[in-house]
Amino acid sequence: MIKNYWKLFFFPVLFLISCGQKNNNLDIKITKQDSGYGYQIIKNRKIVINQPYIPAINGEIPFKSSEEAQKTAELVVSKIGKYSLPRVSVHELDSMKIEY
Repeated sequence: MIKNYWKLFFFPVLFLISCGQKNNNLDIKITKQDSGYGYQIIKNRKIVINQPYIPAINGEIPFKSSEEAQKTAELVVSKIGKYSLPRVSVHELDSMKIEY
């Protein structure tokens, strides 16, 4: 009886750990632009997303700081990890206090 409970606990935990590892192989690289910052999302040493400008707004405006680019890139990575579209809205930018 105890062996059955052990299996019920072990396999779901193993599954969750393996799923978590699949989402953690994305890296963030902050890039320096002429007048600001951008970011890249990298998987297996290949650039998956190159975002030199603030997304969701009109024009080609780079992030004012590397911290703003980092926060936005982390949001995109979390969306990818949840199998959601990695779109960023103006509302999300405003909630993170990204200046544009």
